[in-house]
Amino acid sequence: MVLEYDFDIVVNEQADEDTGSEQLDQCATRARFRHVKTADALRSASPKIRLIFQEAGFDLDSTDSDMMHGYYPPRDVAERERILRALFTNIRELGISGEYCGEFDFHRFLDNVKTAKPRNDQRPKVENWTPNPRYKSPATPERRTLPGRIGVALGLAVILFAVLRYLAEKGATP
Repeated sequence: MVLEYDFDIVVNEQADEDTGSEQLDQCATRARFRHVKTADALRSASPKIRLIFQEAGFDLDSTDSDMMHGYYPPRDVAERERILRALFTNIRELGISGEYCGEFDFHRFLDNVKTAKPRNDQRPKVENWTPNPRYKSPATPERRTLPGRIGVALGLAVILFAVLRYLAEKGATP
């Protein structure tokens, strides 16, 4: 199964209430994966892997985002860098060799982090996309439905039968 490792920076409301509105702790902002399956894959990894991500600032929940795959809002640049630096520091200090990762693929995660770009103008997702209707040529008639075709065929048969009967009465044979 191929997972998408896009994540968004979200404000943790619980941390805001605990620290008060006058001071914002670094724990107030967290990184959450956009897709539930990716968050599930991280939750099913070993406890050490989960700890590395949680201490860096990742949540084990997912978020609902309208951003396209491979892009993130430009306002998240500073928090993204802070969280990713903390993550890479944790990986270097604690190490991940020999730990069970399950479906979570670190190489794909790193590739996704490297290729992700900030995006100001957001195009709608594919689900919201509606194509422009093609123009219809006025010279092409619409196809008739089956009952219409049957009606035309029966009308022609009745006319042909009437013409043949008229010719037979007049003595002309076809």
